[in-house]
Amino acid sequence: MAGPGPGSVPLVRFAVPGECVAVLPTGSGESPDGVAGVGVLLRRGNLFGHLTVGQNILLAGRLAGRRSPESVVELLALVGLTGRADVYPGELSALEGARAGVAVALAGAPEVVVADEPAGELDGLAALELMDLLCAVATRGTAVVVATRDPEIAAAAHRIVRVA
Repeated sequence: MAGPGPGSVPLVRFAVPGECVAVLPTGSGESPDGVAGVGVLLRRGNLFGHLTVGQNILLAGRLAGRRSPESVVELLALVGLTGRADVYPGELSALEGARAGVAVALAGAPEVVVADEPAGELDGLAALELMDLLCAVATRGTAVVVATRDPEIAAAAHRIVRVA
């Protein structure tokens, strides 16, 4: 497992549809960039503070250049934030912000979601709740790759890959 330093290595090659994979880096590398077919979830959820949660989700879908098969309402229900579309990110708890970030990552209907230390801002129970959500996303058919240095977070995944 890596100590402090750069984030995750390029991880998409480890993604298998229907699996939630935790990658424990043992070296350093560059963080993955968002590309077509890939949703990216960062530690702070990818949210613009001046937009509502719903507007953040709509913007992400438009920037991905795809029409999402799911509406904002459906994505918010999926991540456990029903009725929170008109709320600004600053009004959300840390876990709610992370959940909203998952909805943003899914807005472009990606085949793969790459999450770089998504639970880094959360306490133990909230972090495990977020991993449960990411594993549920994987069960729906989107490959989920989580880069983490936290063995408890990794343990929630279907498969663990250690990267040198």
